[in-house]
Amino acid sequence: MNYTDYNAKAWDAIAEGRTEDGRAQFTKIISHEDYLRAKEGILQVSLTSSKYVPEYWFPPLMGKKLLGLACGGGQQGPVFAAHGAIVTITDLSSRQLEHENLAAKREGYSITTLLCDMEKPLPFADNTFDIIFNPVSNCYIENIQPVWEECARIIKTGGILMMGYVKEEHFMFDPDFSKDQSLTTVYTLPFHSLRDLSEERKQEMRKKQEPFLFSHSLTEQLGGLIKAGFLISDLYEDGDGGGLFDRYMNSYVAVRAVKG
Repeated sequence: MNYTDYNAKAWDAIAEGRTEDGRAQFTKIISHEDYLRAKEGILQVSLTSSKYVPEYWFPPLMGKKLLGLACGGGQQGPVFAAHGAIVTITDLSSRQLEHENLAAKREGYSITTLLCDMEKPLPFADNTFDIIFNPVSNCYIENIQPVWEECARIIKTGGILMMGYVKEEHFMFDPDFSKDQSLTTVYTLPFHSLRDLSEERKQEMRKKQEPFLFSHSLTEQLGGLIKAGFLISDLYEDGDGGGLFDRYMNSYVAVRAVKG
């Protein structure tokens, strides 16, 4: 099994509640009450952990073709649909897409869901989408420049790409929560789970069904977007939602970019 297949199964396990993992918060379908609030005009979605994306980042969504890239789980898709967007959601996890379809069935709206690997060519024609919304996810893939190139291909000129990512320095540390609740610098960068972790640690991850991770530099993240033809129009940082890293630094960045 390659790491992509493994990560897909790991996320299936998280979505099914078969593993104790902090990522489970990203697999819970929004409530009916929150969907109704979105129908009333509230636009609250996250690219990172805690903060909502500023509403001014979005154009009016009615009739806009929006791709939620690696965005399954039934959290953001329902909000976009409530605002009148034509929504397509892709994800590596079939269970995350099931959650997306369950939300659509419950609330009675139409949505397109596709199981796909964002490291590979995306199954869409050129200039298809007005907006691409990509929450934190590229830490689970080894190569991200092909993702930016594909996004540039399938989004219209002037289209908006919003994405979240994990800061590279986050991966230098190995938080040992069983001892003194402190952070210890262990790894050099770039971090690569399959290369840098001991066999014992990898076996432990497999047993707990934790996905494998990869760090990406600022050059790969923002520089890669610029290289693909995007213009960075805004960004903000976010913490990890009250976890250990919040005591030391913001771990996440959200970026808004426009195809030139």
